[in-house]
Amino acid sequence: MSNIVKRLWDALYLKFPPSWRAAIPAVPPPTPRNLWLALCAAVAILNIAVFQSSQSEHITVFAVLVWGGAVICMEDQFEDLEPQPAAWGLIMGSLLLVWLLIRSAVILHWDGLLFALAPIGGLALGLLAEKPAKLGRFRDPLLCLLLLPGFALLMRILPEAPISLLTAQLSGLWLSILGLDVVVNARSVLLPAGGVRVLGPCNGLDMMAQVLCVGVIFLLAFPIRSWTSRILLLLVAPLIGLISNTLRIALLAIFAGNGNSKGSWWFDFFHESTGSLVFSGVAVLIFGMVYMRLLERELPPLPSQPPQGEGL
Repeated sequence: MSNIVKRLWDALYLKFPPSWRAAIPAVPPPTPRNLWLALCAAVAILNIAVFQSSQSEHITVFAVLVWGGAVICMEDQFEDLEPQPAAWGLIMGSLLLVWLLIRSAVILHWDGLLFALAPIGGLALGLLAEKPAKLGRFRDPLLCLLLLPGFALLMRILPEAPISLLTAQLSGLWLSILGLDVVVNARSVLLPAGGVRVLGPCNGLDMMAQVLCVGVIFLLAFPIRSWTSRILLLLVAPLIGLISNTLRIALLAIFAGNGNSKGSWWFDFFHESTGSLVFSGVAVLIFGMVYMRLLERELPPLPSQPPQGEGL
């Protein structure tokens, strides 16, 4: 079937004017594999677009990380992938994608089902590519996509107050280390001329989830054999996210203490705008360095070079 489609595409391509063929030399033929990959890209873009239009930037970045992780976990299978779905799987997958498209169009600001659309879409794509007995090849990408409903569940069950109080205490600690006259009163981090109050959306849970998401993706794509190292990484990941956010809160308290409170460009940039993602990037970078260090410990040593002149 794929050879027939390829021959039809080649025949159509040769009918294009030479100038058109020169402009689109890299367009792949519409083989079943390429069409399936294009459909995957469309589903991912649709899902991320819905997050971008209805959720905060941090949650949108989380969705991008999850879909990117699914691609990384699937990358080594792209070359030999030949979609051969079962008949009922083709029908079921198609119906799921149609429902996904319709449901995505009516997503509100907080709609718990939004976080389940990614794994549902992944399952539908799997049914369009393989028979049910072979869906195991998509295990790791589907586990990545399941991080989205997992995140939504954590947001609902984790108590907000203890995390916010801990964030305020740690933020005050960093300011005291800098020698500033800081007072921490429950959620409030106060300097002589102003301060901040740590509420639920600012307690760093989304940043902690982002780093933990990266950790799970790394463990799936670049597994570490030692269970001790795996557990250590899963414990360290949210801790790095928490510390990074407390540094951001401390910075906001400094801005407020110097007269640049809410409404000023610097405060709003690191509070509500993309400046807060800088601290997320730093947290992910630090976690990546820790992960690579533990991964390198399991790699065999490089062969030693013979002394210069030996064997002459």
